[in-house]
Amino acid sequence: MPCINTDNLLYVKTYSLHDKEVIRIDRNVGYYAKENVDYDFFYIQFSNADSFSMFGIDDIVSKDVLDRVRDKKVFLVLDNGLEHFYECADAIYRDVVIKHNIPAEQIIFLSAVPTMHEHVAKLAKRLGLPEIKVDWFSLFEATGKHAGKQGVVALPKKKRYTKKFLNLNRRWRLHRPLLITLLKSRNLLDEGYISFAPSDDGQNWETVYPQLQRMYSNHKISEILEDNIAVKNLPAMYLDTEDLVTNRAIHEDSIADYYVETYFSIVNETTYHEQTPFLSEKIFKTIAMGHPFLMVTAPNSLQYLKELGYKTYAPFIDESYDTIENDGDRMLAILDEVERLCSMPEKILRKQWLPNVRTIANHNRKLIMSKRDHNLSKPMNY
Repeated sequence: MPCINTDNLLYVKTYSLHDKEVIRIDRNVGYYAKENVDYDFFYIQFSNADSFSMFGIDDIVSKDVLDRVRDKKVFLVLDNGLEHFYECADAIYRDVVIKHNIPAEQIIFLSAVPTMHEHVAKLAKRLGLPEIKVDWFSLFEATGKHAGKQGVVALPKKKRYTKKFLNLNRRWRLHRPLLITLLKSRNLLDEGYISFAPSDDGQNWETVYPQLQRMYSNHKISEILEDNIAVKNLPAMYLDTEDLVTNRAIHEDSIADYYVETYFSIVNETTYHEQTPFLSEKIFKTIAMGHPFLMVTAPNSLQYLKELGYKTYAPFIDESYDTIENDGDRMLAILDEVERLCSMPEKILRKQWLPNVRTIANHNRKLIMSKRDHNLSKPMNY
């Protein structure tokens, strides 16, 4: 068995000073992604860039194992597939490689960021050290696939839908209240099923609106924000639940009917202004449900879905927004396309649009349901 700590898999959880611990976990997707390799490894899942400063690697891994890593007989597999932080690579070099004299080439970093290997190449060159090995690890394909196992599928059908789109939101990342404001400015809120209400991040319209106004002070979005300040008075928007605190990375069947009764999803991904490509459970749940989509996320992200074998919806959805680097311009292009789809005559939607997007949605759903944990990890620089 290549994993030498199969019976003692560890998760270094360090999201805050008040929420830090090293816990034992069951075999998980990251473990299975490396189950069939032909080398020995010690597996650790970790939460963020603070993990190995709050808990030293020598406090987590025995001296004997670390010596075997230094002797290049064992690899350290460090799994950060839950998050999107480039700085985790910096922390691995600082807190593991340099501080504890661990050979960089003996570390395999499982990252959910498809461009992490590019960041590592620049970082290693700057430090004058070898590159840590990077796997693009699509953990959320596994969790997203759960949506397709619930029995309710939203593959497009030739029918009249209750609403045009579904837009699910939990935490108030800045691109989410921005999109809500822009939808309001075009009178599109009533065209969709939308969840948007207080969450666990403590944000609200009074805290985020000034940030948006500063961020877009030199962009034409500034005028839209000024004209739609009444968005602050919108009531909380709930769908299947009023609990927008609990992280629902795993699909719950209570939301399924909202997919079934809409033409497409506006997927508000985790990242947008950070410019970091990151495919979370949000897009993979949509794929597993068989739902067409637009992605509100970092530019040039659709290409990474295609690298995984999925098809996107051009020309039936204008996806030129994805190539726009400027955050404001990209958001307005997304808004324009949402408005176009919402204003499309029902006859054209049912007879022309739905049959075409169904073929793509069916391909994507079949692909995600066929994927297995062991093929969700892709070596990027070795």
